[in-house]
Amino acid sequence: MPTARNAKITYIAVWVIFYTIIEALFAHKGMYVYGEGWNSWHNIWLNGSLFMFLLIHYRRPALAIILLLPAAVIFYILFPVPLIE
Repeated sequence: MPTARNAKITYIAVWVIFYTIIEALFAHKGMYVYGEGWNSWHNIWLNGSLFMFLLIHYRRPALAIILLLPAAVIFYILFPVPLIE
């Protein structure tokens, strides 16, 4: 992980873009099937938040877990997934 703030932002942005492109290509090929209102555009902010949590976890794991739990609830409220079928 780079030490300079701008380098960190660039580093995370590159990974977010890379993962988003890979997921979009997989979805285009039919390897991903989205449901419950989800689409490839949602992956951008999902990947951004996941990499931000990863950065927080790298420095302060307990804080990352505390922040991640409400975020997971928000994702579930916005895009409910049946837990039991």
